[in-house]
Amino acid sequence: MRACSSIRRAKVENHGVDAALMDEVKRFVYAHYEEHLEARFHASDLAKNLPAGGGDEEPSDKVDWESTYFIQHRPRNNAADFPEITPPTRETLDAYIAQMVSLAERLGECMGLNLGLPAGHVAATFAPPFVGTKFAMYPPCPRPGRVWGLRAHTDAGGIILLLQDDAVGGLEFLRGGAEWVPVGPTRGGRLFVNIGDQIEVISGGAYRSVVHRVAAGSEGRRLSVATFYNPGPDAVVAPATRGDATALAYPGPYRFGDYLEYYQGTKFGDKDARFQAVKRLLG
Repeated sequence: MRACSSIRRAKVENHGVDAALMDEVKRFVYAHYEEHLEARFHASDLAKNLPAGGGDEEPSDKVDWESTYFIQHRPRNNAADFPEITPPTRETLDAYIAQMVSLAERLGECMGLNLGLPAGHVAATFAPPFVGTKFAMYPPCPRPGRVWGLRAHTDAGGIILLLQDDAVGGLEFLRGGAEWVPVGPTRGGRLFVNIGDQIEVISGGAYRSVVHRVAAGSEGRRLSVATFYNPGPDAVVAPATRGDATALAYPGPYRFGDYLEYYQGTKFGDKDARFQAVKRLLG
């Protein structure tokens, strides 16, 4: 795995996550969607009431063209709440998540050491970490100009590891505040790494969470399996270097659960404004 001296987003290889496990997870997501979610999605109000129009009209900022569910892995595993997921598949998911957590821990340690922080600083800040996975499918959209697959946002938490489609694109990142850069399908066993808001706060802005979105497409369906390695809800987050002027621009100390509660209503808003509001309210 390559060193991450300035990571905001990156594709990683030689990461230690078994390729066969990754393929099994993908097969599960496709099969689960086809059997349990596809018909429900196309019968939903979103699919039936997709706004007409096009041309210069902006896509809707109210909804997302995606079919998703979320499984929590740590500290509590709620996979048993999905009775359609068989015990062997749960074992596969457990094995996959164990390797993903190991990778996230190594990335967190790498970032901490690059910042000159004591060994184990990120892990200690997150402890006990919350780990969960968002499983998403982005079906073909008959009017892709009228809706986003997923609206632009930054992620609230820590380190996000994305197993994404190897054929259909759609993921885009904002560069320099003005240019949207497409991220092509991820092939060859690579994983995509994204940084969340809490890493930006801890690092005092050395690592920045990046605004990203998913464009809806008219052809193909896009798979996305995003595993979140986040602080626990009672973890206390603060810039690691309080005396630095850049770090002082960030909120903290605050409880991550309180940040997350505020984030829910501001997810698709301006990140910097959110940081300042949290600084006034919590930090």
